[in-house]
Amino acid sequence: MIRQRRPARYPAAPGASGNDTDALQTDVMRFLSILGLCLMAVFALVQSIPLQETSRPRQKPEAKILQREIRLQQERVQALKDELRQLAEQITAANARHSDAQQAATAAEAQLARVIDQARETHNRREQLTAELQDMEQQLRQGQRELDEMRQAAVDQTHSLQTLQQRLQQARQQLDNVEQRLQALHEETLPEPVQTVKEPPPASLQTVKEPPAPPEPDRQKQGFTLRFASVGALDRLVAAGTVRLYGMADRQAWRLSLTGGSPTFVHTEFPKWFHEMAPATVPPDYVRSLVQSVEAPAGSQIVWGVQLPTVTKQDISSLTRGRPGGTLVIRADGQVILEPE
Repeated sequence: MIRQRRPARYPAAPGASGNDTDALQTDVMRFLSILGLCLMAVFALVQSIPLQETSRPRQKPEAKILQREIRLQQERVQALKDELRQLAEQITAANARHSDAQQAATAAEAQLARVIDQARETHNRREQLTAELQDMEQQLRQGQRELDEMRQAAVDQTHSLQTLQQRLQQARQQLDNVEQRLQALHEETLPEPVQTVKEPPPASLQTVKEPPAPPEPDRQKQGFTLRFASVGALDRLVAAGTVRLYGMADRQAWRLSLTGGSPTFVHTEFPKWFHEMAPATVPPDYVRSLVQSVEAPAGSQIVWGVQLPTVTKQDISSLTRGRPGGTLVIRADGQVILEPE
């Protein structure tokens, strides 16, 4: 007796095309198996039916058994037809699912292509924004450098103004001193008033001595002189970059450099501010190096000047405030002392 086999139904996940194909192949194999069983059953049933009736009448119980067997076989055939119809429906549903899976895969591929295009566009936009950000940062750094240069120029101009104010004050003091000296000389050269005196008797003639001349006023030059404590102190400060020494003539300037160990002068822009040094305080090696390395304009006098750090300038300003003059000495550590003249 053939038992009816029910195919196992496994719902396929949406979008899984590989599982749908395997399920379809399984359904086809089951269909072929059931079809083979049906053919075998029909073939066995046909073989069980005699080709011609025998002359001997069949017994009634055998006829009943045969009829019952025929009904069972018919029921089996009907069951096989039902199962075959279910398999056909499953195959149709599997084909529909396979078509839906293919459509879903096509839609997913299209969606993936759109996502890839969007990602590529986003990456290009990001690179563009990064390049723009780098340009803006470079412009910001350039603007910061220009601002620092402007601030330094303002500070230099302020120092130059302070230096000019100090020179103006010194010039005013010198002018006041000169006016005082001129007034004193003018008073000395004025004639004394003539007095009428009665003639004394001859025996009492007196000899009037001339009053002693007043002492000549001090003609000492007022002002400050800047020098360094020693050549080594100047070398140390110049090599460290704390002090810049310039030789100037006819609006041209040369800066001292001690890079190679020996003094050399390099042409540079005319400094906006500087403290003038007396030529006698400049080391002879510097003077010879400037004369040998540069060609100064004919008939021009070399002016020596230094640019000092802020701390040193503050020391000089505090030392010169309220004093008529003296010698400012810069030590190797950058500190300034005043030697009165």
